[in-house]
Amino acid sequence: MATITRARISEMEFVEANKIDEQKQPFTDKRNRIENRNMYRRRVTWRPPIGDRLKANVDGAFRKESRKGAIAVVIRDNEGKVVAGSAEIVRATSSLSVESMTLRSALILAKNLQLENILFESDSLPFIQVVKAKETIGEIDPILRDIYVLMEGISNSGFTWTHREGNQLAHQVASLAINGRLNQNWTWDQPLEIRGIARREAHNTFKQAMTEQQHFQHNFQALQIMRRQ
Repeated sequence: MATITRARISEMEFVEANKIDEQKQPFTDKRNRIENRNMYRRRVTWRPPIGDRLKANVDGAFRKESRKGAIAVVIRDNEGKVVAGSAEIVRATSSLSVESMTLRSALILAKNLQLENILFESDSLPFIQVVKAKETIGEIDPILRDIYVLMEGISNSGFTWTHREGNQLAHQVASLAINGRLNQNWTWDQPLEIRGIARREAHNTFKQAMTEQQHFQHNFQALQIMRRQ
């Protein structure tokens, strides 16, 4: 709980500091700052795992009035191809309980499919911090205990955080599920919304690989020229 508290306090301090800085800046500077922030958010996207590793993105949706949640898991390879996935409706008491259930579901799916060398990614920074530190939180303690046991049974597993913009596919799956618009075979018969995001992010992955290759070739050629001089 201390980790979550520190993370929330730091986030609040960061937001307040930005508000103060923006108030001191001229209008044109504030506009440029907002435009730069929006450009950065547009650049953030799903990043493929390295080598033969897999990545499992998880996300959840929660409705307080009905105490209903949806949990979504999407597992992809380094080309952006969907290897496996799951989505289900759950009873929940908070968004935190939904987030914890999504990760547990991802670990169970990976274990059932005997998947290893997998990176689990969420856009909930406080929750990822808790899992990495193997801390306990009273509200979700039973789920966390399940998670820590499951972690030990998956070789070369890891946990990381991404911006919401980098978790769009899992977010869309959870959104469709909680609104009753997701069929059971969605991983094979993907709705247009999911197919569009998957294709776009796979395309971005290809572009990123080409850019990195071009940078490597440029640096290699520059090094060769320097050695001849």
